[in-house]
Amino acid sequence: MNRAFAELKRRDLLRLACLAGLGLAIPLTEFLDIRGSEVRQLELQRSIKALGTTVTIRVEEDLSPAKAEAGINDTFSEIRRLETQLTRFQPSSQVHRLNQTGQLETPAPELFDVLNKARHFYDRTDGAFDITVKPALDLLQRCLVGTSLPSDAEFETAKGLIDSESLSVSKDIVSFWKPGMGITLDCIGKGYVLDMAAARLRAHGIRSALVQGGGTLVAIGTRLDGSPWRIGVRDPKDPNSLIGTISLVDGAVATSGDYENFFSPDGTCYHIVDPSTARSPLYSHSATVAAPTAHEADPLGVALMVKEPREGLKLLEGFRGDECLIATRDGRLVRSSGFGVIS
Repeated sequence: MNRAFAELKRRDLLRLACLAGLGLAIPLTEFLDIRGSEVRQLELQRSIKALGTTVTIRVEEDLSPAKAEAGINDTFSEIRRLETQLTRFQPSSQVHRLNQTGQLETPAPELFDVLNKARHFYDRTDGAFDITVKPALDLLQRCLVGTSLPSDAEFETAKGLIDSESLSVSKDIVSFWKPGMGITLDCIGKGYVLDMAAARLRAHGIRSALVQGGGTLVAIGTRLDGSPWRIGVRDPKDPNSLIGTISLVDGAVATSGDYENFFSPDGTCYHIVDPSTARSPLYSHSATVAAPTAHEADPLGVALMVKEPREGLKLLEGFRGDECLIATRDGRLVRSSGFGVIS
């Protein structure tokens, strides 16, 4: 893919905005519930709380409302089922048991699949994406309770436990080779679940829909009239403005950033960890990736936050069909040539 490197200066573009919900990939379309028993073009939207965020399904179809509702409800049930397998927060989940005991026998097929995908992106990003950052994430979260920043020694200890090479995965057992290790699937599990949700909607005959969870969105097909879905990326300093738009057909967009889940008032400690330092990276405020699947867009967005923007753009060149828009901390927009329109 022929790529261009574009850096666009915008005054005060990325003033640190510690406000939840800003900077997410959002659809530029509006949907209206249409009820009735007849079959006609349908625009339907439903939401639930899941995956640590709000998951919304928007359907644009020529199905009956009853069939569309049935497809959405079944998909929400599948989302909740997968969430219980992949979350690290529920004591009954396999990920929680692995983190507590250091090993897990007979992992669920979905967990085995996600762990292998995570290793794939660890290898492809030269370690910039690493699910074993949980010890550092736990350390950073101490800032939420008003304690001082962790010491250099504590960061070094946490860094020694970030090591995907010491995570052993097979269909029979998953185990850590170092005591104190832990994993978080937050930055790939959500994308995986949304991909599975899209597959479930397709199985119900739904051909035109959007599935969104936080900053991750999956587009099914085109709009009913054949036009592509238009997706916008919000400006972190102004939720009513966009820093870019892109058209999607059967694809996904994910935005990672430092302004949703932050742990310190100055924004230097947040939910993304640089595996090489155990600290939060400070190159960019956000990175948006468009990719064929959400489970690819999510980890690549994290990797682009970890890497210096030019290095991140070079990394993305190895992923055919992927595009990105990076909003740096010094007020630049860095994008691949195919990302779309910059507003």
